[in-house]
Amino acid sequence: MALVAVVLIAAIALAVWFFTAPDSFKATFPFFFAAEDAGTEAPPPESGIDVPSEDDTNPPDEDNTNPPSGNDTEPPLAHGEGELQVHFLDVGQGDSILILFPDGKDMLIDCGTTRGGSWEAVDEYMDDYVTDGQLDYLMLTHTDKDHVGYLPDVLEKYDVDTVFMPNVLSEPSGTQSSERLQAEIDALDQNKVGMFTDDDTVSSDIYAEFFIAALSEPDCNIYINVDSNENTNSVVITDNGLQEPTNPDTDATYRLTFYCPTQEYYDTTDFSDAKDINAVSPVGILEYNDFRLVFTGDSNEINEPIIAERIGKIDCDVLKVAHHGSESSSLDVFLNAVDCEYAVISCGEGNSHHHPRQVALDRLIAQDMTIYRTDNNGNIVLTVTDGDNFTFNTEKEASQEQNRDGWTDEEIKAEKEKD
Repeated sequence: MALVAVVLIAAIALAVWFFTAPDSFKATFPFFFAAEDAGTEAPPPESGIDVPSEDDTNPPDEDNTNPPSGNDTEPPLAHGEGELQVHFLDVGQGDSILILFPDGKDMLIDCGTTRGGSWEAVDEYMDDYVTDGQLDYLMLTHTDKDHVGYLPDVLEKYDVDTVFMPNVLSEPSGTQSSERLQAEIDALDQNKVGMFTDDDTVSSDIYAEFFIAALSEPDCNIYINVDSNENTNSVVITDNGLQEPTNPDTDATYRLTFYCPTQEYYDTTDFSDAKDINAVSPVGILEYNDFRLVFTGDSNEINEPIIAERIGKIDCDVLKVAHHGSESSSLDVFLNAVDCEYAVISCGEGNSHHHPRQVALDRLIAQDMTIYRTDNNGNIVLTVTDGDNFTFNTEKEASQEQNRDGWTDEEIKAEKEKD
C-alpha cells in the first residue's frame, strides 16, 4: 500500500507540473512528445498569402510567360487576325525598321546611315509597302546620324501623323548651314519647342534638320520619349492608337510598349558622352498573338540594366540587337531578362566601327540564338501569324557560321597596325 501511495503522489505531482508549467515539463521529458511534434504542421504565414499544399503545387511550365512588369495592370491581348510584318532595312552602317501592323497601320523606327546606304534605296523599298503616302507613327530613338539621317527625307515625302522623339533640344553644329538652321529653329512654334524640358542640347546639323522638319510637319502630333517614373510607360501603342498610361486598352490585339528614359535620367545627364546619348534609346516590346519582339535602338551598359530591372523576366522571341552588335551592348543581364531565341543585327559591311564585336556575338551564342545580320543577309523581313508561326525571309543567304563571326580585339589591333 505504501508503494501505491508513493506512485499516486508522484503521478499527481507530475500532473500538476504539466498543467502549471507545460513548457518546462516538455523540456524535461521530451520523449513523451516526440510523436506529437513529428506530426505538427508549421503555422501559416502572417502575410495573408496562401501557401499551396504539396498536392496543389506543380512545377512551373517552361512555356508560361509573364507580361512586362511595367504593364502588370494591362489587360491580356485578344487574338488577332492577319499578319504582322517587321522589315529590318539594309541601310549599311545604320538602323531602319518598318513595322506593318495587322490592322493596316504602319510605323518607322529610325532611318539613317553613316556608310553603305542611300536614301534612294530606302525610298524605293518603302514605296512597295507604304503606298498611301502616309505614315501613322515615326520613332526616333536618339540623335545619332546613323539613326536620324534620312528622317528629314521621310518627313518631306510622307504625311506623318505622330512623331516620337527624344527629350533633346537641337543646336546646329557650327557649319555653313548653322545660321540658316538656327533661324528656322527660332521660327518654330515655341509651344512645341517648350515640350522639350531638358536644358541640354545636341549639336548636329542633321538632327537640327529633323527637329525642324518634325515640329513643322502639318497636323502632326509630337510626343517626347520620357517616362515620368520607372513604373509608368508613356508610349504604348495598340490597335486603338496611343494609349493613356492610366487607361489601358481592353480590346487590343497587339501592343507596342516602350520603356523610355525617365525624367530623372534626363535631369541628371548632360549628354557630354556618346554613351549617354545612346542610352536615351527606348526599349520597345511588341506583342501579338503570344509573340514578342524587342526593339533596342543603341541601348548600352547604362540603360540595359535599368530596363532589365523594370521589365523583370519576359519570354520573348526576337531581339533587335542593340547598337549594331557593339561590345558595350547586349549585356547578360538584359539578354537574360528578355530571353529571346532569334537575333537581328543591323550593321554595314566592312564598317569602320568594327561591328559586330565577337564578345557581343558570344553572348548571343551563349543564349543559343539564331542570328541574322543585314550586312550578310541584306533586307530581313519577319512575318508573324502567332507565337508558333513566324518566318524570316532574307534578301541574301548566309550561314550561322558567317553570322556568328565578328571582330575580335586582336583583329582590330592588326588592322590598325596595317594602316
